[in-house]
Amino acid sequence: MVFSKKIEFNDHTGPVYSIASAGHFIYSSGADKWVARWNLLSLKQDEFAVKLDYPAYCIFHSITKPMLFIGCSNGDFHVINTSSREEIKFIKHHKSAIFSIQENPLTNQIYTGDSAGNLCIWDSISFQLELQIPLNCEKIRAIGLIDEGTKIVVLSKDGKLRFFETSYYNELLCVPINSDGLQSFLSVTDLYLVGGHDGYLFVVDSLTNSVLSKIAAHKGPIYSIKQINENFFATSSRDKTVKIWDLTTMRVLQKLDLKVGGHKNSVNDILLFNNELLASCSDDSKIIGWKLNDL
Repeated sequence: MVFSKKIEFNDHTGPVYSIASAGHFIYSSGADKWVARWNLLSLKQDEFAVKLDYPAYCIFHSITKPMLFIGCSNGDFHVINTSSREEIKFIKHHKSAIFSIQENPLTNQIYTGDSAGNLCIWDSISFQLELQIPLNCEKIRAIGLIDEGTKIVVLSKDGKLRFFETSYYNELLCVPINSDGLQSFLSVTDLYLVGGHDGYLFVVDSLTNSVLSKIAAHKGPIYSIKQINENFFATSSRDKTVKIWDLTTMRVLQKLDLKVGGHKNSVNDILLFNNELLASCSDDSKIIGWKLNDL
């Protein structure tokens, strides 16, 4: 597997914190308080733009609808129709920064998690708050869907995996993983891949919830983990790199860093686009598209 640099967008004027995709577009949010959209057909920024009062640490595009969810550093939550470019809903509920957003099509709900450890469950049609769960777990960095949306897992700064069923949101299990905190999550085959704040990658058996291995993966927090296909996945980190991994051997196949045209600063988020383009964003204000050349 070989990725090579194909495109670069650099119109943000500060760190780019989060990226999302839908159709042939990539959306990005940055410290400059703008959410922008990039057309991967024309390879240019288009006219879609959202000016915010505060930076957005997390954005998420709906799986089923033309909607972009934006979570800001002060707790503001925006819902934007990406077809009409209009704001559908502006919610002031969280009192601290929103670091994680997830959608559950099975239950028609949206989840948000903030830096104070509050998990909120919203109706994805009316955008009414259905439930708030104060977890007292410090910063919620990721919310993952498992078992086809019948369960969710919450990752937080206190280093625990918390599992909830999605009918009544009773907590099913709380598993300590890493005392230094957790940052990112991927459910793949019979495993959970968990990124630590200390740069370790934890491989967890999804049946027993036991840690199978602890890998020194990066020299900084692992901010994002994304699956490429059934055999490979990618991680990104504050150490300025993206790494491509073999899922079977858990070995690094390629490191995307400054030497191959990569980022100069922390790589805050990654996503896979149309199964062939890996996008990454960074504190260096750039979004880079990496083309998959060979399998």
